[in-house]
Amino acid sequence: MEKHNPSLFILQYATQQMHDGNYDVALNLGFDWAEIRILESLSLQDFHWLKTLSASFIEFEVRINHAQTRLALQRLTEQQHAQALQAQLLVAGAPRHLMSHLYGWIPQQYRCQRKLLQLDDAFPNGGRPVNPTLNEEEAILSHWERLADLALPERYLQTALAVQVSVRQVCRALSLRDEREHEALTVAPTLHGRAVTPTGTAPRHRSRPLVAALA
Repeated sequence: MEKHNPSLFILQYATQQMHDGNYDVALNLGFDWAEIRILESLSLQDFHWLKTLSASFIEFEVRINHAQTRLALQRLTEQQHAQALQAQLLVAGAPRHLMSHLYGWIPQQYRCQRKLLQLDDAFPNGGRPVNPTLNEEEAILSHWERLADLALPERYLQTALAVQVSVRQVCRALSLRDEREHEALTVAPTLHGRAVTPTGTAPRHRSRPLVAALA
């Protein structure tokens, strides 16, 4: 099993780094300058012959940092969970703007991931979804508030699953709520067609009709 001898890879890697001018790599591996100059000057035939002897002059010790290994495996698990969640969101109808907001996806990445999941036929152009019914909207907003402790990706997905609507409709319900709240803040408070003023202060002019203010 000579071809699997790690010393072969070390020698080949070190020599390649020498030819690329990265002498620090070879020095850090333990080669001195005299050895580096000789290895640089070898013909391809001589180098292949030298590789057959590499196990006799390259010694190494592998050390496993278990704390870092566990950390890396934990990060891998988190990455796997994130990828699975992204796929679930796409299958559940997550729109492009949401995936961009949650994960920083660019349009090309969104299209590629949907293509991998064979979702091209559903909302191929990222079309605007049908507004949820009033009952659906109430249920969406209720579950959304109830799941406030979840991270945003989970919150969107679990809300959609609980109400049995698409993630697009969850986004639409939240957008409609925000639009209503914005309109409520921009319309001046009125009472019987006259502007509401602080007690003891007379209005300076007649307020515009509410219908006109909303126009």
